[in-house]
Amino acid sequence: MNRFSAIDASKLPSYAFSHCVPIWWGIIGLIVVEATVFASLVISFFYLQTNFPTWPPDGTQPPELLKPTLATLVLLASAIPMYWADSSIKEGKTFPLKVGPLISIALALAFLIMKVIEYRDIGFRWDTHAYGSVVWAIVGFHSAHVLALILKTSVVTTLAWQNYFNSKRRIGVTVNGLYWYFVVIIWIPLYMTIYWASHLLQS
Repeated sequence: MNRFSAIDASKLPSYAFSHCVPIWWGIIGLIVVEATVFASLVISFFYLQTNFPTWPPDGTQPPELLKPTLATLVLLASAIPMYWADSSIKEGKTFPLKVGPLISIALALAFLIMKVIEYRDIGFRWDTHAYGSVVWAIVGFHSAHVLALILKTSVVTTLAWQNYFNSKRRIGVTVNGLYWYFVVIIWIPLYMTIYWASHLLQS
């Protein structure tokens, strides 16, 4: 007597879109973990400030506001074509999914280039003092996320140009969009901490 039974999975769909699929919960879990890390960095910034009579420390000017503000606007703008692509594929429109992520990638690259230019000329290094260490850690950690986002979206875009996605097979587009929005939105409290808090605390 055969004690083992088998399930015929040949009729199951090869893709699905639902908030119950593992990849959706996986990206939500990833966002929660990374949001916790970013929150820890912000808390570290203000905790270190309590150990210094002035913050930034004496002899250190806080970062200027113009370049990072422009870079922040560029990063925020990158979410618009991503949303356009994500919402369009729900209706079966594939062209926005082919073009929108390319625009988002270009804007994210512009953001990273602006960060490189800004920190190339900044007046302190990561090992100058505690302020320099935490600022470089926050900017470096977030920039690494933006770079990962570009690589991840490049894969999605390549598949889009191969007509892989449609109105039903789009979970990859949705989770990529969720992560993009997270990386953009999480920059706002980081930007406020590094730039505006540095100026307000010094004054």
